[in-house]
Amino acid sequence: MAEVLKLEYKGLDDPFKFDEYIQNAVMAEDQLRDIYIKRLNTFNRENLKNNPEPFRFLKKENCSILFLIQPYDFNYQLAATILYLSTPGDRKKEIYVLKEKDLVGIDNYINPHDFLLEEVLPSMDYDKSQVMFDINDSYEGLKFNNSFFRTNDFEISVENSMLVHKITELIRNEVRHFKTLNTKPLSYFAKDAHKFPFSILDLKPLMKLVEDEDFNYQLDQAMAAYHSNLFLPCAATLGVVLETLCLKILEHYEVKKVKTGDTQLGKLRERLVNERITSRRDNTRLEVAYKMRNMASHTSPGIALKEDCHFMLNVINTLAFEYLNGDQSALER
Repeated sequence: MAEVLKLEYKGLDDPFKFDEYIQNAVMAEDQLRDIYIKRLNTFNRENLKNNPEPFRFLKKENCSILFLIQPYDFNYQLAATILYLSTPGDRKKEIYVLKEKDLVGIDNYINPHDFLLEEVLPSMDYDKSQVMFDINDSYEGLKFNNSFFRTNDFEISVENSMLVHKITELIRNEVRHFKTLNTKPLSYFAKDAHKFPFSILDLKPLMKLVEDEDFNYQLDQAMAAYHSNLFLPCAATLGVVLETLCLKILEHYEVKKVKTGDTQLGKLRERLVNERITSRRDNTRLEVAYKMRNMASHTSPGIALKEDCHFMLNVINTLAFEYLNGDQSALER
């Protein structure tokens, strides 16, 4: 049998110490967020006031920490990579020890960091676009008190130029990303957003049920906007998703083809009512979603809230599974 490396962690993989590692990561997060907020208030006051959505590191509840402990054999230098991720409304603090099975294919990458982003993150149901910034810790640095593995005297200097640079770059990228977004078509958004762990619903069954390329593509775009904390474009795009779903429901109940000019959500809702397909309760849900969609399309940035997106997603999910799931006749309401 071929000999293999016995991975060495030099005691860092002791689970009894994990809580202290996480406490150190949270301490660093708090101090870096303080720098982040002060810089926003100093140099980006108007952007922050007009629309705080692009600034993903602003609120702790929208951020997660993923602490990846790496064996010495990973690259004979890195002991850990601490990733600070954008996960709106779904804060987690996780430690994961990378084992042999996780590192298969590492030598296909020139840069080990690229391997973490391209291979390890997706295996844990994250996307690299969720990474706001990361901090590396080395085996060589374990003796210093700014190592995240210190269990009683951890200190991190907020004056560290490398860390300040990461925060500055994060803000610049967020501002630039949002400005770019406003000049791009909706196709600018990432695909495969159903992979993101913070989706309010498990979107795979929904996509499978509706079985429509346009629906899937629009839902991908909406959830990618949600992932970027851009709840205004998310709500607007979910309105388009809802229109597509209404058309699918009408098609499912063999209603004659809808005219091109009658595909707006308000008219589709009326058609579903006139055809006696939807219940009174679902008509009310559609009416509220229609108003939210109009607000997202025509109002100022920052008005559409995350909760509006949650409501629209739940309406989409409820209607799909109630009216497309099985062969049911039109309901007498």
